[in-house]
Amino acid sequence: MGQPNAARTLTREERIRRRPEFLHIQQRGVRTRGRYMTLIGLSNARMLSRLGIVAPRRLGKAVRRNHSKRRVREFFRHNKPVAGLDLVVLPRREFLDAPFVILLDDYRRTLHRQVRAHSSS
Repeated sequence: MGQPNAARTLTREERIRRRPEFLHIQQRGVRTRGRYMTLIGLSNARMLSRLGIVAPRRLGKAVRRNHSKRRVREFFRHNKPVAGLDLVVLPRREFLDAPFVILLDDYRRTLHRQVRAHSSS
């Protein structure tokens, strides 16, 4: 197996990991709703963007929640927003049954609107 490819993993600095950080972003961030997910973004004072994923039990059992989180991380890795943005993604129930390409398109469109909302403020 070996070491995971650096391009395929998020670094520790690119992850939002602590509950207080999630709560801060959810309370003060800008919400942008897409068809299959909601993005909450908040500017940070860092030189990189960070990702957090909220996959509650109502999405399904652990296997399905983990699958949705893997997909979101994949979207983020290949479509990183501008530096200095903390992004929390909340997949919706429909997220689990949608094809990958449709989800990717929804993520890109929603992220574009999210970035535009931050650049205008």
